[in-house]
Amino acid sequence: MERICPYCMQEWTEEGLCPGCGRNPADYRPGSHHVPPGSRLNDRYVVGRVLGEGGFGITYLGLDTNLERLVAIKEYFPTCLVSRENSLSLSVTCYTQNNQPAYEKGRAQFLKEARTMAKLEEIPEIVQVLDHFQANNTAYIVMEFLEGETLKARTARQGAIPAGELLELLRPVMGGMEAMHQAGILHRDISPDNLMVLPSGRVKLMDFGCAKEIQGQPTQTVTLKHGFAPREQYTGRDQGPWTDVYALCATIDYCLTGKVPPRAVERRDGSQDPLLPPTQLGADLTPQQEQALCKGLAVQAANRWQSVAQLYAALYGVTLEGAPWTPPEEEKGEGHTEFVGRRTKSEEQTGPTEPQPNQKRRPGRGLPRGAKGAMAAAVCTVVVLAAAVPLLSGRDSGPVPAGEAGEEKPQTVQQVSEQPDASKGEPEGDMSQESAAAQGQVDLPQTQPDLQETDGTAGEPEGTAGEPETGPAQTSSGQTQSTKPAQSGSSAQTTKPAQSTQPTQSTQPTQSTQPAQSTQPAQSTQPEPAPPTEEELKAQAENYAANGQYFKAAEVYRQMNSLGYISQNKLAKRLCDLAFDAMLDDEYEIEVQLYQEAMALGSLEAKLSLASNYKYGLGVPQDEERAFRMYLELAQANYENPVVFKWVAECYADGVGTPRDLEQAIYWWNRYLNTGYLKEKEQEEVRGIIAALEAEL
Repeated sequence: MERICPYCMQEWTEEGLCPGCGRNPADYRPGSHHVPPGSRLNDRYVVGRVLGEGGFGITYLGLDTNLERLVAIKEYFPTCLVSRENSLSLSVTCYTQNNQPAYEKGRAQFLKEARTMAKLEEIPEIVQVLDHFQANNTAYIVMEFLEGETLKARTARQGAIPAGELLELLRPVMGGMEAMHQAGILHRDISPDNLMVLPSGRVKLMDFGCAKEIQGQPTQTVTLKHGFAPREQYTGRDQGPWTDVYALCATIDYCLTGKVPPRAVERRDGSQDPLLPPTQLGADLTPQQEQALCKGLAVQAANRWQSVAQLYAALYGVTLEGAPWTPPEEEKGEGHTEFVGRRTKSEEQTGPTEPQPNQKRRPGRGLPRGAKGAMAAAVCTVVVLAAAVPLLSGRDSGPVPAGEAGEEKPQTVQQVSEQPDASKGEPEGDMSQESAAAQGQVDLPQTQPDLQETDGTAGEPEGTAGEPETGPAQTSSGQTQSTKPAQSGSSAQTTKPAQSTQPTQSTQPTQSTQPAQSTQPAQSTQPEPAPPTEEELKAQAENYAANGQYFKAAEVYRQMNSLGYISQNKLAKRLCDLAFDAMLDDEYEIEVQLYQEAMALGSLEAKLSLASNYKYGLGVPQDEERAFRMYLELAQANYENPVVFKWVAECYADGVGTPRDLEQAIYWWNRYLNTGYLKEKEQEEVRGIIAALEAEL
């Protein structure tokens, strides 16, 4: 440990105010899971105060003692999987063995972020990676320290930024983004809080935690910020430079108006688009600039600028090389450039294609369902730097809209439902919300393909092909037409005797009346379709979940409950599993809604996870007091997961969500110690914490 000021990283040798920054270093109180100020990492970097914290990482101010300069040190610390008590050790520890595979996979992805950023070290408009290493059973990325304010902070401080000022700020960084794309990297998280304005007026692009290689394997991970992410990011496919173009234009729109643009899945190309032109909200753009910006915000990727270089030329009237620019002639139907092939007209109308059933699961979703359930039950649900939390309320009008009315009704089991056509996109606005499954309209997987026959009915409207015979033809009066004349006063029998058990008295020589005494109606009715089987519905729900369609999967599970296939408790457990998967995909608002429903069904597991959402402000406004109350209620109810005792103890010890109370902290640490849940080493650590608290008391 070194005696330094955590605020400015200068040596601090005397009690009182720091001579460098004038603040009192003793006022800084790190959390028990933070690396304490003065700690040395990799025998080179001294740690200072926390600059920011999210669900999967903590960023510290640091000092590079070799080069004597300030740095930013980003630590991999997924709070949903690991813990640390800094008074005993700086090493992180997984809550359970089941957490270990997910933790190691996330750590590898974290280090991949460093390697991705290292490829861009020659681009001055992008924050530079200086070093990366592993220590304390985790990993660290060392970056240049940027001092300034983000575009989000500037907009919040001064209101809408004038167009001339904003476009001049962004001019150099747009060239850096084009160079990034030419290097084969997509950022996928361009937003006002990831663009830092330095005191010199330069702007730098930060946070490459969501970046991917353009020419790499197609990603199935859904990572986005609502209002700034284009539609293709909601499906994880068809992403390219045009994806970052949309996010950059949404950022410009936000800074010009002070309002978050509507979510891409709520928008339509045309007159019904809820996105208003910036000039209608007070922006001082020229007509040419506004036209360029609106094209960059086109809902369909094929209608956007295909590169940042094109957007730059349209906004500034010159190319990145400084040559005069002439607007190209618009060619309707023109698709992507070299990155993706031309789209068909149907694809442009319907949006991204829907995944095929039984499609391979996305990377990062390979854990067995049981392991994920154990993780969700034992840990909080959090996110990397609150990636999915909306920046401001503004124009962001709420959840993704539900599926549109008039959705085509799938065939019944008897008629063997068809697999979704991968060439047809999902209806706009139905990206991730509830479908018509609530009314029983749930697509079923094709489980019996060999039963389909070619009988000349192909192409008929649904409900006409394959219908069973209904028996004798009917007259307009509803009477049954006989195929053989019957004499008056005598019995007449139709050609389908199974329709009636007794002869029918004829009143006319050519017609038979309806049976006077019959145990069955003369007209046979089409048998009611059998409900889908439990196996069919389970397969459909798992398919939806594997492709990130969590609300659709939830609808299928509700149908299984209504049919008696699963109990209410099992339904709550399935909803918790879906919520945990949504959390892994950074879909925090979806996660919260699913946990809320599960909690309403009596799930304490859902309550535990929701408490962490409130603690960190993920998908809901941050409310540490509410989080503490939920933790305390679970602990007082002796919830089966004893880690809740630990979290209550930490809240009392650190004064998070409740006044600091050392006696209560000691009480709950002892409750945690006596659960029999801890290993011998962990017991020693807890005893050390209790001893330290007793000494302070």
